[in-house]
Amino acid sequence: MCDAQMWRFGGTAIEAMLEQSFGQPSVHVDTRNGASLAEMASRALDETQGAVVAIGFSMGAIVALEMGALAPDRVRGLVLCAYNAGSDLAARSPHRLRQQETVLSGGLDRIIIDELKPVYLAPANRTNEALQSEILSMARRLGAEVFVTQSEALRSRPDRIAALAGLACPVLFIAGEHDTICPIEWHERWAELTPRSTLKLVPGAGHMIPMEAPHAFSRAIELWIADCRERYPTWPNES
Repeated sequence: MCDAQMWRFGGTAIEAMLEQSFGQPSVHVDTRNGASLAEMASRALDETQGAVVAIGFSMGAIVALEMGALAPDRVRGLVLCAYNAGSDLAARSPHRLRQQETVLSGGLDRIIIDELKPVYLAPANRTNEALQSEILSMARRLGAEVFVTQSEALRSRPDRIAALAGLACPVLFIAGEHDTICPIEWHERWAELTPRSTLKLVPGAGHMIPMEAPHAFSRAIELWIADCRERYPTWPNES
């Protein structure tokens, strides 16, 4: 339930860094539709051209991994932030169905305010009214139908842990110190399984890392890009 505004909570830091690093503006792909995350990934590939470095947060990170699996010849790097490579947790699946029913009955605000925001943010950020307001505004802009579509895509997603070992491109995992949705322990495991991986912990952040710590998030990607270019001189254009 995030749109392009998520990347702009810290001003232009993230987008400006990416444009300076790659010499062209970043592309915001549309994840509002699609019966599955693989379908969303296929659409994302259709909306872009040539070599791609896919940067995804939470559900977007799962879509980014699918992009890498669908088009390994095009995807030359992945940034997977607040990421879960596994299928939906057994305890979370029925909870999603209940949330979907509530949202379709007009309860989108209640789900976002009462159930999602409290666990999305680090304790120190739970009184940040500007941050909370923007999270709610994004959800309202996307609406109930998108909530159900994305929730169901997440609920029915396959386990992709085994796919990590087959990734040939460099991968940056970014985890929030206080993320209880996708904790640091998960990211440590994903990094161990991924051949060309880098893991960055963002202190003080919860799950909403690009909004809670946009400058730290941007700097982590900037340093990773520089490191990739030093370690792999032809990156991101290597075959």
